[in-house]
Amino acid sequence: MPKNAAKYLSYREAWRRIDSAKDGGFFFEVVTICESIISDRLLSFVKGVSQANDIGTNTKFSRLIRLWRENVQMQTQDGSIGELIERVDRWRNERNNMVHGFAKSLPGTATMPVNEFLADAEKAAHEGIILAKRVSAWHRKQLREYRRRTVRSFSEKR
Repeated sequence: MPKNAAKYLSYREAWRRIDSAKDGGFFFEVVTICESIISDRLLSFVKGVSQANDIGTNTKFSRLIRLWRENVQMQTQDGSIGELIERVDRWRNERNNMVHGFAKSLPGTATMPVNEFLADAEKAAHEGIILAKRVSAWHRKQLREYRRRTVRSFSEKR
């Protein structure tokens, strides 16, 4: 099976599970899978454009976002991607609060009321879906532009 076929199957299953989990109200699963998709796309981009060879599948989400921001600034003056980067970083913080805040609190203090917490989790899930789609679309566009530049550069050398 070609490498891209395996990736396609993983993504197809990820989106199937996102839809199923969203419909079932399993917002933690939605958020987790969305983070996996976004991280994968950022890892692919950063590995493709930078010298950061010490990154891999266990690289923290915050570091991938930081490297994404740094490498985009080096590549383009287009400010439109800045808004997407900031949204992903804000969502990362929401995701952290959601994942770590359900049952965790300082000793002697109450946790957030469950209904409020679940409403926040649902909001984070919906935002994660939007962001996973936007980052994936941005990544596809970057690949097309890279391939176009590579073909142009190759034909100019001939």
